[in-house]
Amino acid sequence: MTSGWIILDKPEGLTSTKAGSIVKRLFKQKKLGHAGTLDPFASGVLPLALGEATKVMPYVVSDIKEYEFEITFGEERDSGDLEGAVTATTEQKPTEEQLRAIIPNFIGTITQIPPMYSALWINGQRAYELARRGETVDMKARQVLIQDLVLLSFSGKTAVWRVVCGTGTYVRSLGQDLARAVGSLGYLSKLRRTRVGKFSLQDAVNIDTLKNNALSLIGRDWLLPIRVVLDDIPAIPVSAQQAVHLRHGRSIECPGYEGTVLILSDDQELALCKADGQQLHPTRVFNL
Repeated sequence: MTSGWIILDKPEGLTSTKAGSIVKRLFKQKKLGHAGTLDPFASGVLPLALGEATKVMPYVVSDIKEYEFEITFGEERDSGDLEGAVTATTEQKPTEEQLRAIIPNFIGTITQIPPMYSALWINGQRAYELARRGETVDMKARQVLIQDLVLLSFSGKTAVWRVVCGTGTYVRSLGQDLARAVGSLGYLSKLRRTRVGKFSLQDAVNIDTLKNNALSLIGRDWLLPIRVVLDDIPAIPVSAQQAVHLRHGRSIECPGYEGTVLILSDDQELALCKADGQQLHPTRVFNL
């Protein structure tokens, strides 16, 4: 079984689940997970964990993300993006000066209402399932972090932005709120994720490249090791005998460390352990 990370440049028009299924089939995997989904109309960075890398997914999911997105002014849509139905229109278009003036209001911790076409759970059902049935969806406001927001270009009808934001941020809601803040209406006509944590488009590979190299996928530059998401965790090499104990779930003596540590055996990821200053207690063992 192959284990590691594929940083996929997901194309537009494909769900994250479908994109993951294609990679899963190409690598002949039984286990695959994606760290943060992308809407079908969106493209960009989608980290995929193969095999034992799924055990370290929490170290990616909570990271900062970066997007580039385009707002088209004059309409508001029920999904917040180009795939939704038009719910309101306006002739009011903003000026570039107006857009730049509101940017400080959207930096820091802000409050936003998630779009009703989202994967949030409402009374045991996904919000988008309720919305598709025409049911009223009561979306609760939430606080999210916007680290940076930059207006990249403005054409009069559309504006292109870059945002660096915390987990849980809905860029579709951000686009809608930006348009409303300047007295207009708008929806996301383009959305591209350019970074998830330490992974950027420079690390990404597209599906066509993977398909064209299907016979030699293992060992290529785009298959990253499990430890690539564990850079800030101390790595400790252990002896062959200590490795045997850890593989069987037994603690070993190793004074001087506290907190979570990564254990290496012959320079290969062996386990994540909880260190208490005297011993290492295995919490996740990698079956490589």
